[in-house]
Amino acid sequence: MATGWKWWAAGATALGLGVALGAAAPKPVELGRGLAVVAPPVTPVDDMVVSHGQVMIDGKPLRYTVHAGLLPIYDNDTGQLAARMFVIAYTADRAPGDRKEGAPPRPLTFLWNGGPGSSSSQIHLMGFGPKGFAMPATYPEWKTPPARLEDRPETWLTASDLVFVDPIGTGYSRAVSQAWRDRLYIQHGDGEAVAEAIRVYRTRFDAFDQPLFIGGESYGTTRAMEVAWALARRRTPVSGVILISGDYNAGQNVPAATRQALEVTLYTATAWYHRRLPADLQALPQAEALARAKAWAVSDYAPALAHADQISDDRRAAIVAGLARYSGVDPKAIDAKTLRLGKDAVMDSLLADKGLELGRYDSRLAIPRHAPGQVWGPREDPSLLPMIELMEGTSPPLIRYLRNDLGYRSDLLYRGPWGGAFHPDPYLPTGPVLKDDWMAAMWDHSAALNGGRGAAAPAGPLETEHGPPPLQAAMTAEPAMKVWSVEGLYDGSCAEREEAIAQTPAPLRARVRASCYPAGHMVYTDRAVRLSLQRDFTKFVDDAAGR
Repeated sequence: MATGWKWWAAGATALGLGVALGAAAPKPVELGRGLAVVAPPVTPVDDMVVSHGQVMIDGKPLRYTVHAGLLPIYDNDTGQLAARMFVIAYTADRAPGDRKEGAPPRPLTFLWNGGPGSSSSQIHLMGFGPKGFAMPATYPEWKTPPARLEDRPETWLTASDLVFVDPIGTGYSRAVSQAWRDRLYIQHGDGEAVAEAIRVYRTRFDAFDQPLFIGGESYGTTRAMEVAWALARRRTPVSGVILISGDYNAGQNVPAATRQALEVTLYTATAWYHRRLPADLQALPQAEALARAKAWAVSDYAPALAHADQISDDRRAAIVAGLARYSGVDPKAIDAKTLRLGKDAVMDSLLADKGLELGRYDSRLAIPRHAPGQVWGPREDPSLLPMIELMEGTSPPLIRYLRNDLGYRSDLLYRGPWGGAFHPDPYLPTGPVLKDDWMAAMWDHSAALNGGRGAAAPAGPLETEHGPPPLQAAMTAEPAMKVWSVEGLYDGSCAEREEAIAQTPAPLRARVRASCYPAGHMVYTDRAVRLSLQRDFTKFVDDAAGR
């Protein structure tokens, strides 16, 4: 026991956990393949800190317990420590009347963000936790970064226990060596690590009987689909998978021209919001304007895109006019040869007469246009400006909540995307990423071309190079698994997602539902939308858990 404590103290000091116990670190153990890590303790040390809180829901207190800390990720073959994953878990305290014999266990939901370099701070403290940043009712009203936290009655804790997960390399989660880091900064390794953290948590807290749900936002949807398949291979039933503002692939086959044509509905929604549609469309309710845009995209635009090099000049001119009509942009912004209109072109040109450009992640927001020739970057995007400090882990209210309210004190940066942290080496981009997006620059992007395994990894016996995508494989292996796709109207095309679900192979299609909300990429930034999400999450959980 003493040996294990000294090992943990040395590791904690290296990780900056604010522990100074005077223990000398033992020598690393060589494992082969260049992996050098410290030998694990005989019994894993519980690094969790415990705190308590309550939130008022409809005039009644919902009391909860919080566990915050690191979960060990061990190499299965050697038992050596590979990484530590930071989680913040909220468990509703069950009232005496809820403890009667036969009462069903509460659902358990694991949630994370994307990037792949984002911590769970957004989905946690702006979205679904029982505490959240105090902010205006709608996101366009945000003017400055939020300065304090408050109780959040729209929390998903009303329907499920919640575990907010920081994948390796984000938040306080770290690999124990550069070699392990490189193996985990890849789609497959990242998903495997999160799946293992779920196993460790369920084991440690004896949560095996709780219906299991997982969900991610943005790149976190790719991670969620990978984790769903990893858990299915481990015979761990998942009741539901939640995909927020990101990818969805359950084996559907939608023609590229149809996908591209349906993107026009995003532009219609944006132009309607900013009152840039022609007068007859602008006078319609937004839903009706969107329905007309979708009908035109399917009947006229998609066929023209599919044969753009074969249509007549008159037909080409009619398509350009229709695209300008439903997007609100000047026809000069449209490539008359390819008939394509990209998101950047719309967001840069729709309010150009006012000297403004729109946010790529939430097209309701605008800032002065960038200079000609200047490359767009997320750190200057109006969609993200109000939350940059939160995302990068430098927000004082975030750090004070972790240290003072939850009692977890670490000297590490609670790390998010886009640099802004101590790093002695220059960033070396490995793919089509911004040079200061630290984790995306180190991420193995070849995984997208090789089933999530990376350039050098061979296909395994359960995962062939040409096999089904992870979500389809998981749903096939788990006949009861349900999927909920969540989209923001001002982020992407809800119509495109609905078409993807419609083209999902039967019988999987009946187990997938889609929701579209009047919000951006971070769908939870408006209070009214959070209330809708809470209601819809409760229904999804109840349906998927058979409650």
